[in-house]
Amino acid sequence: MSKLLRGLALTATLIGSAATVQAETVLKLASVAPSTSPWGKWVAGVAQQIEEKSGGDLKLQLLLDAQAGDEQTILRQTIRGRIDIAYVSNTPLTILSQEIALASAPYLFSSAEEGTCVAHEHMGEVFGTLMQDAGVVPLTWMEVGQYVIFSKDPVKVPTDLNGKKTRVAATVTDEAYARALGTSGVPMGTSDTIPALQTGTVDAAFFPTVFGIAIGTHKVAPHVVQTNHSRLIGTAAVSERSWAKLSPEHQALLKETFGAAGPQLTAMILGAEQALLGKLETAGVPVYRPTQDELAQWQAAAANVLEETANDIGGKSQEVVAALNAAKAVCAQN
Repeated sequence: MSKLLRGLALTATLIGSAATVQAETVLKLASVAPSTSPWGKWVAGVAQQIEEKSGGDLKLQLLLDAQAGDEQTILRQTIRGRIDIAYVSNTPLTILSQEIALASAPYLFSSAEEGTCVAHEHMGEVFGTLMQDAGVVPLTWMEVGQYVIFSKDPVKVPTDLNGKKTRVAATVTDEAYARALGTSGVPMGTSDTIPALQTGTVDAAFFPTVFGIAIGTHKVAPHVVQTNHSRLIGTAAVSERSWAKLSPEHQALLKETFGAAGPQLTAMILGAEQALLGKLETAGVPVYRPTQDELAQWQAAAANVLEETANDIGGKSQEVVAALNAAKAVCAQN
């Protein structure tokens, strides 16, 4: 009898162990972000929190360092459900809806604080439905940062770019602003930009501050003008197909953990911008901060870009612009 009882106990233990294994859910999260970058470290921290809060029942498998391909590939695979979570910048999100590009219109926000408020308190209302209709559910908004311009020759005002070629992201807003500045915008991926600057294919480049410095853009375009003309805000978004398979508890845990951590990443990136620009100056790299009059020239060039871009995109662009303006108005009152 004792042998029988021991056998039953062993069987129960094995069944319990199997049930534990089966209960564990592992979601693949992919990004081009280097694991050693602020974005890589941030998402690793989020993954750790999720595993701890779930008691190990929910885990994120991080595929960073472009292991799963470029951002467009990652997003497409997420829509199909082959990747569970895409952690990408705003640039590829136009695959989901061209209207999302409007969030990066030049000088859309009157201050960094306003942009942060809109991103973390209202962006879901503005773009959530468009994204879900395209097959992904936003979990939080990923701060990429404010744009500056790296150039081979000194640039202080827009006319300094006249007749020059400038690397821009492949978005309608970047290309429209380049035209408004009187420069030839050349849509180009990040990996192609450094060689293009070295060979003279382009003379300058739009880049988010932290990212541009991290990849060494200042080494080949050693003049930086702090225009802060656009705010690039991406997302961590889960595939609708993967989302539907999750328990309500796991859905809530993902939303709460990513949502609470999003503003922390924003504070980290915006703080790093000033620190890194200061380090460049200490190292002898010219960093130019426009005067109020000069800044007004950069802003004036952007005056019609949002309206023109919205008209070009069509679709629900006017609704998106109205929603962004409403969100800005609310944030201005806070």
